[in-house]
Amino acid sequence: MDAIMLALVAVALANADGRAGRFLSDLLALRADRRRTVAIAFGAFGANALIAAVAGSIANRMIGQGVVALLLALALLTAAGALVWRGAAASPAEREAELPAPLLAAQLLLVQFGDRSHVLIGALAATSGAGVWAAAGGFIGWVLALLPVLAFGPGLTAHRAASVIRWGAAAILLLWGVRAAMTAFGL
Repeated sequence: MDAIMLALVAVALANADGRAGRFLSDLLALRADRRRTVAIAFGAFGANALIAAVAGSIANRMIGQGVVALLLALALLTAAGALVWRGAAASPAEREAELPAPLLAAQLLLVQFGDRSHVLIGALAATSGAGVWAAAGGFIGWVLALLPVLAFGPGLTAHRAASVIRWGAAAILLLWGVRAAMTAFGL
């Protein structure tokens, strides 16, 4: 049960910038089949979360706990760095509005593969060995991070309070990552 809570918190913090919510909100504004689009986006994230969880569970059996702790530290620190890095957020193009549902599903599967959320899910699954729980927690954390942006629109991320939340989440992930790295080295 620790894996579900740790993954929920880590993925929710890693997505505190609202990039995924803005992308999905913009995509929903462009497409007519909104319910199907939401189901495809959630299904793509869930499928990638399961892939990361299986990979993490396999890594749990293959590598030592010190290396796994370093993997977790790296995942946490890169997630913190991604929150601080203010690059241009991906925006769905007009061609994505015209894609049939199977092609949109394939594209979202590929775009989300290796996302910071999935790296965190894989690393947390590797630390605990409970891959399915880590995937479930990561999925819930991702949905919780999406909901405010979907409910109030992508303009929510431009407010000062959203910036404070983003920096606070980055600080928590940074401290958590440093602690995991120090634990890995026995400090």
